[in-house]
Amino acid sequence: MNSDGAPDRPSPPSTDSVRRQVVDVAAELMRGAGGPGAGQGDASSAMNVYLALLTDRLPVYARTMMNLESQVGRATVEQNLTPPAQATIQFYGQILAAKVSVFTRPDQLLQLRRVLKARGLGPHNAYVAVSYYLDRERALGRVASDVDCTASAQLLIGACVNYAFTRMLLDDVTPPERFVEQAVRGLRLAP
Repeated sequence: MNSDGAPDRPSPPSTDSVRRQVVDVAAELMRGAGGPGAGQGDASSAMNVYLALLTDRLPVYARTMMNLESQVGRATVEQNLTPPAQATIQFYGQILAAKVSVFTRPDQLLQLRRVLKARGLGPHNAYVAVSYYLDRERALGRVASDVDCTASAQLLIGACVNYAFTRMLLDDVTPPERFVEQAVRGLRLAP
């Protein structure tokens, strides 16, 4: 148990493991859809595009999250949270349009949800990695003892995903560098 009263979190998986998991999910989803183009038309294409983007971009994003663990006790906490926040904006900026296409089909959304849950995959893994990092920094006294690491991680990742969506929708938003700086500083983690 950690100091939040939550069970200890395992270290994030390796980049190769992430890529294998995404490929396995893609294969399972394609089997469930009857294979590529099996009467699904554009729906199957939307799922194929989304899975191809995940296969290509998720390992890079996951590597950034995994690298966070190696930064414990180095630089400042704010400096260490900047790359994961930037990576979250970049990753979701690259996949959101394809993801929305999948979400418009309730059958695909249910299928994707079922497979992700069965494999323990999903967007929550990003905030688990950030929370794990913050918890370790708190143990070193570099994060205030009363900070809820899980809530702080969810706030940071959620804000970055929302920023990526807003940027895609409106296009004229605060520059990402400035947004990340404000979001990380706004967590008020210092002891």
